[in-house]
Amino acid sequence: MVAIHLTEVQLSNLTLMLTMRDSIGRDPTLACCLFGLREPDARHLASLSPTQILAIVTNLGNQTLFSPRSDLFALLHSALPLAGTLCAARPPEPVKPAGEVYQPTP
Repeated sequence: MVAIHLTEVQLSNLTLMLTMRDSIGRDPTLACCLFGLREPDARHLASLSPTQILAIVTNLGNQTLFSPRSDLFALLHSALPLAGTLCAARPPEPVKPAGEVYQPTP
């Protein structure tokens, strides 16, 4: 057995991609709605094995596939009963990095 070291970003990418794949397997229509997927993209993701997804994630390096919403901290600071409503009312826009991102060398 080979041990694979994943960065936090790679682990996040792997976790969400596997979650999406499993969700597509249970209910493709719901998964498309939940994750904002198009049907052909969902079919492709569902066709990938966990090993293929792991290979994709490791080859992408430390690049996040799933950026946080630009209003994440506004949502976190909002009153809890309003957070869901605010989240639904504002379409998610990813945060744009301000500059170079530090990437430690292994």
